[in-house]
Amino acid sequence: MTTDAGTSTRAVVVALLAALAAGAVPAAATGAAAPGSQVAHRATAPDPPAGARLTACRPSPLIGKRTAVVGTWMRPLANGRRLAVRIDLYERIAGGRWTLRSDVPGLGTWTMPSDALVGTRAGDVFKYRQAVDGLAVPASYRFRVGFRWLGAAGAVVRETSVVTGTCRQPDLRPDLVLKAVRTDRSSRGRGLVRYAVTVSNVGRSPATHVVVAATLPGDAAPNRHLRTVDRLEPGAGAVVVFTGPGCAAGAQPAAFVADPSNALDEVHEANNELAATCPAP
Repeated sequence: MTTDAGTSTRAVVVALLAALAAGAVPAAATGAAAPGSQVAHRATAPDPPAGARLTACRPSPLIGKRTAVVGTWMRPLANGRRLAVRIDLYERIAGGRWTLRSDVPGLGTWTMPSDALVGTRAGDVFKYRQAVDGLAVPASYRFRVGFRWLGAAGAVVRETSVVTGTCRQPDLRPDLVLKAVRTDRSSRGRGLVRYAVTVSNVGRSPATHVVVAATLPGDAAPNRHLRTVDRLEPGAGAVVVFTGPGCAAGAQPAAFVADPSNALDEVHEANNELAATCPAP
């Protein structure tokens, strides 16, 4: 026998299944989007009227080839008839703060399009590119770009600025070091000494035409004797040999210097010298 409650419950279930089959129950009840329902969309932000980005960052062991490049663009505004852009360069030496480089020619001034009509038409785009070379190392660089829109009378109607990404300039220069000098009796004559000097490149780029100079005991002038290594790769070393008089205790020993004329741009210039010890054999 079926109770009244059981009969009522079964009737509700049957009615619900029939309604679903006929489409009478809203589809939202099943978890699907109802036909014709409106979905809210987030408003898309309008394109900014100006922008700038770091377009190139070129490290190099040569100071003249270390370059940072910024590219900028501007569009006119409804009430801005003329466009102007200003580029400043900021530098941060390792461990320091960002500082303005005010010594770079062409930076720090407002520049307008050479065509006075650029900025008066809705579809105009003023593009400007600036390259800066001769960058110091190790250091980081970035550009701050200012934008101005001016009205017909020359008054500023809007101004904004952006900062670009960072251009990191590692120190890629070579670095010559005189690591050791070994002395032995020379077979070329009595009292002569063979000086074998090790020169190494501990920098991060090759060093070419590496000159090592020697001042031997009794020389009237320094750096009279020269030897040349054609090329030293990073981490490589070479031995150059000089032959000359030995020295007694307390006398002036033989002295050696790499790159005596400072022809190479190196990371450090204070580690290029080395002296032998007396007495030499």
